Amino acid sequence: MAFSNYKEKFQSALRDKNFSFVLKGSLSTAITLFFVQGLRFVSGVLIGRFYGADASGKLTLVVTVMGIFAIFVNFGVKEALQKLIPELREKYNLKTAYAVFLKGNQIILLLSFISAIILYFISPWLANYWNEPGMVNLFRISSLFIPFFVLGELNYFSLRAALKVHTANMSLVVPTIIRIAVLLLITFYFFNTYNPIYLHWSTLCVLPWLFSLIPVYQFFHKPSAAIDTVSETSHQQIITVAFPMLMTYLAFAVNNSADVFILKANDIGTDAVGIYKTCTNISMLAATLLVALNTTVQPKMTQLYTQQNFDEVRRISVKSSKLIFLLSLPVFIVLLFFSKYVMCLYGDEFMKGAMCLSVLTLGQIVNTVCGPVAQLMNATGHHRQFRNISFIGMAINILANLLLIPQFGILGAAIANSVSMALWNIVATFYIKKHFGFYIVYIPFFNLNK
Repeated sequence: MAFSNYKEKFQSALRDKNFSFVLKGSLSTAITLFFVQGLRFVSGVLIGRFYGADASGKLTLVVTVMGIFAIFVNFGVKEALQKLIPELREKYNLKTAYAVFLKGNQIILLLSFISAIILYFISPWLANYWNEPGMVNLFRISSLFIPFFVLGELNYFSLRAALKVHTANMSLVVPTIIRIAVLLLITFYFFNTYNPIYLHWSTLCVLPWLFSLIPVYQFFHKPSAAIDTVSETSHQQIITVAFPMLMTYLAFAVNNSADVFILKANDIGTDAVGIYKTCTNISMLAATLLVALNTTVQPKMTQLYTQQNFDEVRRISVKSSKLIFLLSLPVFIVLLFFSKYVMCLYGDEFMKGAMCLSVLTLGQIVNTVCGPVAQLMNATGHHRQFRNISFIGMAINILANLLLIPQFGILGAAIANSVSMALWNIVATFYIKKHFGFYIVYIPFFNLNK
């Protein structure tokens, strides 16, 4: 009886045209991301087992630096195109959307050149700050791979913005399979302490970009070439939309990096930093379904909002929040109550991160309960207000890290991360209620939109 009821609800959801797109796209993306994250989880276990916490820590430092510079190189262009591509395609045609995509690439290439020069000169300072003098050249080489990483992400999210969700997902799968195969090969036959870093550059930066070029040509370049008319969008127009989103992503970059800087400033060892960042990466598994939904629902929200169908935007938002919480619940339970067993997979020295993992999972639970708040605000032109909310979260994150890390170490960083994530989500939830008249949040057994 219960199965029949579930089957009937699922079939009803598939008959709902707009929500069906969100549901199918989210499930497709979730399967892809769980597969990709699962293989990356295996990669993390192999790195932890065979290379140790210190190597994981060095990889964390490289990834942190690249992540910070990638924010500036992207300049909010990726987020802007998620709004502009479906909007321009709806208003004009695919060729106009493709034209704005090309201009986004041009902006990123220019900023990549500037970024490489800056990183080259500050690498000695970074290595000295983290007391890792042998990493100067690693930081410098990383600057060469940042444009591949950013352009690969731009291709991926632009394909999703063009509603080619399944195609975009496949561009992630193949590089991840190659990554695990290469890791096994180099670990057992060409062992080197820096193998994890080399692997990051090649299989998480270059390969995803290469594999996304074919679908971009097939679904963007080729069909747009047959269209004669185009409505030009200037670089300035892209930057006008992108800049507030850059500020938002800058706030999130600080949230994701401040803990590492403050941990090292308090003389926390590279091995402990590696354990902590391993916990944050695992906790992201709890948000995999939310990420899957967010990247699918925003283009649909933008399309509906452009059509001035706000009632449908509201309905899709609320249904999406409920869907994503119910599907994420099993992952929450595992990471929250069985964190010791999860961390044990990485090796005995990683066991000290079990409590960190549980705390970080609590933050992800609040993140998921609140639903796609950022996507709703960005899709409806409230990206500047979301920027302000994200800066509140950033300030709380930095303050909490400064207060808690000296006393509690990596556990303090985990608490700061979770508290700041919970607070900015809650503030955004109340903003949506005030300005749109409904709660996007889903809390089991409570109907907040009566």
